[in-house]
Amino acid sequence: MKKKLLIIIPALAAVTVAVVLGVIFMPGKGYSGTVTNDGKPLSGVSVSDGRNVIKTDENGTFKLKGYRKTRFITVTVPAGYTTENYYISADKDKSEGYDFTLEKSDIEKGQAHSFIQISDTEIGEKGVGEWIDFIKDTINEKNPAFLIHTGDICYIDGLKKHIEGMNSENMGVPVRYIIGNHDYVEGKYGSELFESIYGPVWYSFEVGNVHYVVTPFQTGGDYKSGYNKNDRWRWLKNDLKNTDENMKVVIFNHTDSASDDYVISFDRKELDLKKHNLIAWVFGHYHHNYIEENDGVVNISTARPDCGGIDSSVNGLRIINISADGTVSADMAYYKFNSNPDAVESAVWTTQLEGRVLFCDTVLKDGFVYSGTVDDSYPINCGVTCLSALNGAVAWTYKTENTIKNNIIVEDGTVIIQDSAGNVYALDTYDGKELWKTKVDLGSALDTSSGICVSDGIVYTGSASGITALNIKTGEKVWENIRGYGEPSPAEFIVIGNKLIVNSHWDALVILDKDTGKQIFEIKDEDLRFRSSTPAVIDENTLLIADSDAIMTVDLNEGKIKTKKDVENYNFSSSAQPLIISEKAYIPTANKGVVIYDINKDEIIKTVEVGSALIYTAPYTNSEAETVEPSILKLEDNTLVFGASDGKLYFMNPYGEITKTVDIGSPIFSKSATDGENIFVSDFSGRVICLKIKEGE
Repeated sequence: MKKKLLIIIPALAAVTVAVVLGVIFMPGKGYSGTVTNDGKPLSGVSVSDGRNVIKTDENGTFKLKGYRKTRFITVTVPAGYTTENYYISADKDKSEGYDFTLEKSDIEKGQAHSFIQISDTEIGEKGVGEWIDFIKDTINEKNPAFLIHTGDICYIDGLKKHIEGMNSENMGVPVRYIIGNHDYVEGKYGSELFESIYGPVWYSFEVGNVHYVVTPFQTGGDYKSGYNKNDRWRWLKNDLKNTDENMKVVIFNHTDSASDDYVISFDRKELDLKKHNLIAWVFGHYHHNYIEENDGVVNISTARPDCGGIDSSVNGLRIINISADGTVSADMAYYKFNSNPDAVESAVWTTQLEGRVLFCDTVLKDGFVYSGTVDDSYPINCGVTCLSALNGAVAWTYKTENTIKNNIIVEDGTVIIQDSAGNVYALDTYDGKELWKTKVDLGSALDTSSGICVSDGIVYTGSASGITALNIKTGEKVWENIRGYGEPSPAEFIVIGNKLIVNSHWDALVILDKDTGKQIFEIKDEDLRFRSSTPAVIDENTLLIADSDAIMTVDLNEGKIKTKKDVENYNFSSSAQPLIISEKAYIPTANKGVVIYDINKDEIIKTVEVGSALIYTAPYTNSEAETVEPSILKLEDNTLVFGASDGKLYFMNPYGEITKTVDIGSPIFSKSATDGENIFVSDFSGRVICLKIKEGE
């Protein structure tokens, strides 16, 4: 084994020569160049070698010393200017000629503007899909300053093809990409291919009144990065040091902030991003639509544009607006969604709510209808509304801090709600006044879409990663179990006997003691670990669970799968709970409508088709998916009623024959309610609609 020898030669003063395995490395001569506009020098423009940042002098010239990992020389294009040539590959044998030519931008310094974010397109060798036309149409309508893709392009084929389908030339606006965990691929180092196509993994640019910073997903990529995890922060410190203190800062990354307080720790130093006017952190990675404001910083997570999110978020893109004073606002544009459907002619009444109804079941209680809404825009405007079942008049509305993705519970004069940030509310059913409010710990989860449940005066809340039992009268914590595992999904908590069933998405089916929160069993089958759907109860000892491409029964006493039937080409990742009538189970699916399953014979006896989804929610579904997200409502005459993502409400007899269809015109993701004479249905456009069960009455 050869030894490494480091020799310091005093005679060379500031020069260090390193002899490693017989090879001599000399420091480079640096990198010099100019920044000009229309042939005239631009002074005070930041230029970087990936670590060091300096400003051009009065002649528009610069000289960077470089560092051992310098791969690009980048210019921070200042507000009021633009260029597609914002980086030049560094050549160790070339020290001069790193020249940047900028053009005047249509957006002046300090001007309000917007940009579009998409994320996690994860394409393959076939390239981008038809969703790219949706993005082009939105660009033509909104005229954004730029389009940014916040990572997971994905893998070798995707990295090579994506730039062909989405670039600055064919999109009509500057297009920028961020490296995600699946964009680190095989090579000399993980980001080698990305850099050869898309350029540097960190850099900055300015538009209007904002200094935008692109940073890489660093730890946990599929292949090892060629950079130290702190290299990006060392550069960022220098970048922000050279940024106008009056500029607002927006940071792009594939994932959320490295710290909740936006203080980055590295090299025994701290970089407080809020002291540099951080106003937003924009990311993807989770395949969630989620926005929250945290101590003045808006965190913005956006799901995929082409298919349903991991937590069953609706597919689409994000339009983010920055006002002249730096105020952030955002709108969500959903792919293929008609936000203004036609009126339902047969409706007894229709009431438009603030926000949209996702997985919140419509609840009817004592002559009033309750519904909760989501809002993927910002500022957030959503909550729970109480309506008269007689005429749809609004009795009261309560604004929640964040989106209500899942169910509400009405019990003993109290409405219980959980929003996606983990705020749990108790409201008086009479006037909607707040009785108590408790913030629960969601563990490692970004947000929650889990359905809550109530049993014996206890409300079970939180997410699979962090479950909390609260006293329904006071909101006080009875117990909590911070597991730290599992992704959010719209599956609901359920109680059977002394057991609380928790659906830990991408992880396991978890069974806890409902009185103590202690874990009894954890089942990690390859199909059972995907937990989008809510289990159904066959008896006090047995669950029926349909998810992925399998239908299973689970023994609650032994914590084991009793039976499992794999069903090719069926996707059971719907948010619904199967309906069990005698020996038959009616199971909504993510791609083939509703199936009727004979529990005793362990076979599907019928598939009831619906129309293709108008928009996509169930994880990774797209194209012609016939998705049914709501649980099925059973009427007194055994008619089964369910909505579908095709925007229709279906009436079906127990044999699987459709007897009536009502075209609602907007996707239905929540279970309907009935008073015996009427059906109350909520749709994604935010309407609550009352329909007569029997026409002509």
